[in-house]
Amino acid sequence: GIAGAKDPIAMAEAMKHAVIAGRLAYKAGRIPKKLYATASSPIEGML
Repeated sequence: GIAGAKDPIAMAEAMKHAVIAGRLAYKAGRIPKKLYATASSPIEGML
């Protein structure tokens, strides 16, 4: 648990941010499922 961490205050802060991030992701909604993967970044300019 948090109490066993080397820095319990920092661990508690990290857990707080994790909960906030999870809630934001939930509220943002799922990305629709696709049958095939598609790149989300352009390929040109990579090389």
